[in-house]
This record gives sequence, structure tokens and C-alpha cells, in this order.
Amino acid sequence: MPVGARRRPLHCLPMATSIPRRVLRFGAGAALFGLSWAEAQADEISPSEERVFRWANGADDRLRVPVRAIMQAGTFATVPAVAVVAFLAGKRRLALTVLVAGTAAWYGAKVAKPMGGRERPQGVLGDDVRLREGIEGDLGWVSGHTCVATTTAFVLAEELPGWTKPVLASIVALTGFGRMYVGAHLPHDLVGGAGLGMMISAITPGPRAS
Repeated sequence: MPVGARRRPLHCLPMATSIPRRVLRFGAGAALFGLSWAEAQADEISPSEERVFRWANGADDRLRVPVRAIMQAGTFATVPAVAVVAFLAGKRRLALTVLVAGTAAWYGAKVAKPMGGRERPQGVLGDDVRLREGIEGDLGWVSGHTCVATTTAFVLAEELPGWTKPVLASIVALTGFGRMYVGAHLPHDLVGGAGLGMMISAITPGPRAS
């Protein structure tokens, strides 16, 4: 380091991820994915899962705008948008990684849905489910929004300063909450999506600081 140069604080440095941690992440993601798949195969939804869904789905209508705004973090359009921002910031490898991982997450969730075969909340719980937006498709498990948000968050966390991790985690959590709030997914749909996102991000080569 040149004389007089100042070290950047540790919390401002990108957080590289070691191979053992990636293996652990993949394993944890696979466990969540498998657990949620088993729940999706059950003849009836568990009382605890229904309670969580009813709590989120019955939340105040005044939350509609902020919740739906944050929930966009899980849309496919967010993937190229984040990649463009990374590219303009001079992080070309990160931009490419976001594009590859985010696209894999979006299509991976679509491929996984028939494995679960569980309907959307209204098909499982009846017409008293509150729908706050148009819902496409009949299958709920897994949540594509949660998968994309989780994958993108893990990819970004490897390149961004450590203090951004709680922010990224909050975005993922609020995206999942939002999918229940609008009536699109049951809790284990979100667990499965998060697990799939963890697996995809774990096998995606990490970006290097550019």
C-alpha cells in the first residue's frame, strides 16, 4: 500500500464467498426446497402455513403501494435493470453474473412449478383470499419472484460492501411478504423459491471486483 494511503473500513469492502460457504448455501437451499416441496405435496395446507398467509394477505390496504413497489425486486425486468446499473458503474463482470443468475432463477422457477403442482392460494383456500393484482398461471409452488430476488441478493452481496447485506435481506423478505399480501403465493411457495435461489446463486461463478 502506498505511503499515506488510507485503508477502507472492513464494512465497506466487497464480501467474497469461499467455496465451503457456497457448498453450505447450496445444501441449505436444497433443504428448504425439499421441505417446501414435501409440504406442497400434502393433501391439505397446514394450519401454521395458513395462519402466516392469512396474516400477510389480510394486512392493511394502505400498504399496497410500498409493498408492491418493493415486490418488483422479484420481477424478471429487475434482472437486466440491475445489470445495466452494474455495467454503468464499471462492474462488467457483476453485470454479466446478475444477467446469467437472474435469468436462470426466473426460468428455473418455471421449470420447478410442475414438480410441486400446488395451486395458487385461492385454489387452495377458497374465494375469501384477497387478490390485489392480476395473477398469472394456476401453479403457486415455487415463487418465481422470491427465487429471482434471493438469487440477485446473494450475487450482489458478494460484490457490494458488507453493510448492504441487511438491506438485501430485507428486500427479499418484503418481496416474499408482498407475494402473500397480493394473494399470489402461500408461505411454502416462498420457502421453495428462496431455496432454489440459494442453490442457483451458489453454483453461479462469483463476480470479481473490477
